[in-house]
Amino acid sequence: MALAPQFATHRIAGRATAAHVLELYLDIICPFSRTQLQGVREHVLPFAEANPEALTVIIRQVPQAWHSSATLVHEAALGVSRALMDSGKVQTWAEAGPQWRDFFYKLIDEQEAFHDEPCAVETPNQTRERLANYAEAVGVDRKAFLQAVKVGKGNAGTSVSRARAILFERAGCASTGLKRFPAMRKRAKLRSHDSPQVTSDLKLQIKFHRMRGIHVTPTVALDGLVEPSISSSFSGDDWRKFLEEKVLPADSKV
Repeated sequence: MALAPQFATHRIAGRATAAHVLELYLDIICPFSRTQLQGVREHVLPFAEANPEALTVIIRQVPQAWHSSATLVHEAALGVSRALMDSGKVQTWAEAGPQWRDFFYKLIDEQEAFHDEPCAVETPNQTRERLANYAEAVGVDRKAFLQAVKVGKGNAGTSVSRARAILFERAGCASTGLKRFPAMRKRAKLRSHDSPQVTSDLKLQIKFHRMRGIHVTPTVALDGLVEPSISSSFSGDDWRKFLEEKVLPADSKV
């Protein structure tokens, strides 16, 4: 399965050309998502790594609205990829994969640090500083990470100039048309939120799972179809049976 370049880090095992695709729809703050990923890491990833043309495993980010810190935490996961590229530590998005996985695993394993209560007694920027500690711990440049997730003028999020360019591109007008179209000028100003660089990436992640009708975490899909039989409590035997029945050729064993 093809992925947008900035999401190449989300392929945690297997090759893009693999015969089967296992997608994990996870919220970093969700305890059941952590359990699901732990089971996959223990029982599925070794299989996918040994059989990269048979199975590829992809993480889909699903920030749940009732977890107040979910947006910040999921932005951080996306920010790590951008920081690695912007700092020059990697040359391609795919090369950022190992460090992105380390960050994502560490974050979901220690999710209690970003539950509602600890985040309620600090500002969003203080939470981002704590997330920067996690990024730095896996070798990500702290300054580049904070630049990717910061809120303020001058970033590559939804600045006035970007909003204006989008509006006039859609309207087929030159940028000088602002004076001629005061309503569009007003819309351009309203669209300016000075959002983090990663906001556009987060929107794509959210649009993807919403368009698929996936709202519960964790959810697992095989080859594009949700597998309701898969539970976060799946044991090693459960995963072995699933792989033998759904992924491997007939009469093959894990």
